[in-house]
Amino acid sequence: MTVTLHTALPLSRWPEMDKALWTKATQPGQFLDADGKAAHWADATKLQVQKGYSKWLYFQNTTADTVSSSAQNPSERISEATLRAYLAWLKDQGLASQTIASRITDLTEALRVMEPEANLSLLKNLCTTLQAQAEPSRNKHARIRSPQEIWKACEAFMLEMAHSDSALTHPRASRYRDALILGVLAHRPLRRRNIASLALGAHLTQEAGKWHCYIPHTETKDRRSIEFALPQDEGFSACFSHYLQVVRQKLLRHHPNDQDVLHTLTGPLWISTRGRGLTDHALYYAVIRISKELLGAPLYPHLLRDCAASAMSSDAPEYILAASRILGHSSLSTTLTHYEQSSMLAAGARLVEHMSALQAKLEPEAPKAFFDEVVFDNLEREPE
Repeated sequence: MTVTLHTALPLSRWPEMDKALWTKATQPGQFLDADGKAAHWADATKLQVQKGYSKWLYFQNTTADTVSSSAQNPSERISEATLRAYLAWLKDQGLASQTIASRITDLTEALRVMEPEANLSLLKNLCTTLQAQAEPSRNKHARIRSPQEIWKACEAFMLEMAHSDSALTHPRASRYRDALILGVLAHRPLRRRNIASLALGAHLTQEAGKWHCYIPHTETKDRRSIEFALPQDEGFSACFSHYLQVVRQKLLRHHPNDQDVLHTLTGPLWISTRGRGLTDHALYYAVIRISKELLGAPLYPHLLRDCAASAMSSDAPEYILAASRILGHSSLSTTLTHYEQSSMLAAGARLVEHMSALQAKLEPEAPKAFFDEVVFDNLEREPE
């Protein structure tokens, strides 16, 4: 039997000072009091930072200088020595460099909202260093795909299935559903929680034959509402209508619908093979499976947001502010990270095009081996 090792101090066991500061930071203000610095955070963000800070407290309780024996403010317990020891402790757990960087970021964010006036320069500098040194656990650059390429693969799959003579079984219906989810994410890169919770008649409504989506600010990470129309092209409309008329009905164990009643539909958009709404965890793995099948490589939902940002910022960089809003980034710097990534991809593509043209020009004058040895050797010796 596997024993789970707990390495976080539960909130109920936090020092009273820390607990009071965290509660104040995460709660709305009362009457004339201002809101806490983290009051606007999404619940998932609060929980993530809370867990990160809980790990820091657990570590402190395992050292000689325990939290319980100190009346210092939380920020006063930070020193270069304690941070070095904390990093060593995290490394001993076998955590990846990116995970360790995230732990320090969580600690920094917790202290920032708990003690807004504290000097956290030591922690902030450490965050910058760790993020720069962290090795991504996934090679995103190699997996970025064009949204149009993703959609075309999904569309071809769904149209073939819709016109197939084979019976629509529940497994086949679920694969059609998964392809449509992937296609919708390629067009409209919503966060996983939002795409999974879409409901007909609530978030999605049809007016004059066009489908519109509205997600209220209470359901978004950045607390800003999201509003858009689903694509109006013939291919998407055909695939989406077939899902609502036939595939979704099959998963619900109902008879097919007529086109003229689609605007009256209600309930979860995505249905599981058990006839219930698809959970966000099930949606995550569904997207990975169908993308691997259709594109030869798994694409997780958040990566599709990178694909969209990269496409927009490389094809139309003047719309980088629009990309930031569409992706729901609270900071433009987050979107600029995607822009820099897409710029590197575009630069690589231009290099390949240039080298192909140069190769085509030189091949009549020299054998391919000569090109490989001379031209690439010269490139490699080019000073930076």
